[in-house]
Amino acid sequence: MSGLLMQAGKQSFSDANGRPLVNGKVFFYVIATNTLKDTWQDSAQTVLNTNPVILDARGEASIYGSGAYRQVLKTADDVLIWDQIIPDSQQNTAANISISD
Repeated sequence: MSGLLMQAGKQSFSDANGRPLVNGKVFFYVIATNTLKDTWQDSAQTVLNTNPVILDARGEASIYGSGAYRQVLKTADDVLIWDQIIPDSQQNTAANISISD
């Protein structure tokens, strides 16, 4: 099974003022836990991301996943920006395809 992008090909994160979240941290967990869950840099799931994923100088990172996640976004200084559930994109896509058939 191939991984799907977590929203966009290269996600971009910004601070409250709209500036790139340079060196921001994106943590991925199993939902409702503090158990880390893997993401990858490529759709073939051959290159693991670090966890947390550290954002680049433009506040970006390539993040592919498999299944649902709890995503926690923090600044470089570990200030919480959000803690949200990211649904399983593959499951949602399959449901939409079967409904339209």
